[in-house]
Amino acid sequence: MDKEPILSLCIPTNGAVEWVLPVIESIYSQGYDTDKFEVVITDNGKDSQLPAYISKMNYPNLCYKQTSAEGFLNLVSCLKEGKGLFCKMINHRSVMLPGSIADMVSLVEKYKYTQPIVYCADGNVKSDSEYIECTNINDFVRNLSYCCSWSAGIGFWHKDIPQITNVKLNKMFPNASLLFEIRNDSHYVIWNKKYEHMCDDSGKGGYDLFNTFGVVLLDILNDLRIRTRITSETFVSVKRDLYRFLCELYLNEVLLPTKHTFVIHHVAQSFDVYFGRYYYWKMILVGLSKLPYIYIRKCYFKILGGR
Repeated sequence: MDKEPILSLCIPTNGAVEWVLPVIESIYSQGYDTDKFEVVITDNGKDSQLPAYISKMNYPNLCYKQTSAEGFLNLVSCLKEGKGLFCKMINHRSVMLPGSIADMVSLVEKYKYTQPIVYCADGNVKSDSEYIECTNINDFVRNLSYCCSWSAGIGFWHKDIPQITNVKLNKMFPNASLLFEIRNDSHYVIWNKKYEHMCDDSGKGGYDLFNTFGVVLLDILNDLRIRTRITSETFVSVKRDLYRFLCELYLNEVLLPTKHTFVIHHVAQSFDVYFGRYYYWKMILVGLSKLPYIYIRKCYFKILGGR
């Protein structure tokens, strides 16, 4: 590429060929001007087969690098490799929707002079607005709620990338560490347009699900509260939303069959830290009450499908 691109699409992966290749295809099938964006892939997979496939691709704006970055820290390595004006994290299991690159370039063009902290919420924030502008981090966190934990939403301006080395990174949520700490203060924008579609995520997991979201994430947010960067009201609001999310996880990951590999240990102890045992038992009772409805619904659609 003769000049630096407007947009870097940063894809950290563990070498999962069956996931990454459809994402790459979804990007280049859009036929968007390759001078305006680049694709950066960092691969920390052991014995990865991905290089063999990458070597057969003839894309001038595709950069592939193998790395030893551990776990989720690979996303930090990937962002550091980006050369674009805006470096956007892309999940290695999420195919890009048609027109999404053009939409992202338009997003960058819209804010390239003011360069606020931007989070791409992919339609997950309850709002009729495509752009939600926040004047401070408290409003930003209150609007995002627990969605702030999703790594695929982050993106940073090129001027912020050198600051990554100054941020103390949480091992499970380095994305949240960067989102909240890469600047002491900023204007914030939530871009809420849908731009991706999650592929089959069978095999996803490998970490303690309820400790990660029910304790580690709330530790991060509680630290923001203690430092008065967010209010107690915002912390309580996010915790309330997160409890509903944890109830869904318990139903879908514990009570129902799953193809994921999450660690489901000591759930009650994890709940004791921020919620208490009452809300643990309430979660179980609510989940059990929904099981008959779910099974009846599955049988209904199975019968309809057999006609």
